[in-house]
Amino acid sequence: MFKKLALVGLGVLLVGGLVFGNRLVPYAHTAWNKMRSSAQQSVPISFQIDAARQQLERITPEIRDMVWKIAREKADIKRLDRELETQTAALEKKRNEMMALRDHLSGDEEVYVATNGKSYTSTRVEEDLRHRFSIYQTAEQTHDKTAQILELRQNALATAMTRLEQAQAQERELEIQVENLDARERMVQVARSASSINLDDSQIARTRQLIDEISCHIDAEEEMLELAPKYLGEIPVSTDSLSGEAQGDIVEQIDAWFNKAASTDNSVVSVK
Repeated sequence: MFKKLALVGLGVLLVGGLVFGNRLVPYAHTAWNKMRSSAQQSVPISFQIDAARQQLERITPEIRDMVWKIAREKADIKRLDRELETQTAALEKKRNEMMALRDHLSGDEEVYVATNGKSYTSTRVEEDLRHRFSIYQTAEQTHDKTAQILELRQNALATAMTRLEQAQAQERELEIQVENLDARERMVQVARSASSINLDDSQIARTRQLIDEISCHIDAEEEMLELAPKYLGEIPVSTDSLSGEAQGDIVEQIDAWFNKAASTDNSVVSVK
């Protein structure tokens, strides 16, 4: 299965190389960046904030480890400082002893009486002084090396303390930034929810539509009344357009006609 996939991938690379030539690598890199950017944009912001909070929680163990290392280093430095003090006291003691022997050799006495009551010749004292001086030189070099190591470790401790303080400050700053992002995201969600509140105004729309329909119907009735005389054969009458004489004639004709009809009806009633 893996062999087939490898062959297919190799074939795709060969075909891409033949089609795009030396532009295959930049094209592939651009496509990969676009795919990664699209994938990042498709991730919800709340999920990204949770991921940032988890990353922030992982800082605490690192800072705790830094504190532990600094505590161990401080303990070692204190031990080394005590060791240096012991070496300094030992060197001072050896120096005083050598100076006592040296003062004896520079004097006129042939025998040196030690603190234990034994007597030593000047030759034996000289041999012992040479031996003591060699040991002192080695102890002094060790003391100097210890002092250098102590100074270096103290400087390193000071640098580590500064880094620890910076890390703690950055952790607090990142915590504030994550909380700020979370608050901003909640505000965006609230604003989005407030802007997407669905209010049911369908009744208003239906009422407005009914009123518009009634108004259109009345308008149609009014237009119908205006058009009816034209299409039903009646002649529009306007008294303003008729002359006085014409009006008199038609009025007399109408009166005469209806008076004649009335007289005929009365005669018939009388006869009966």
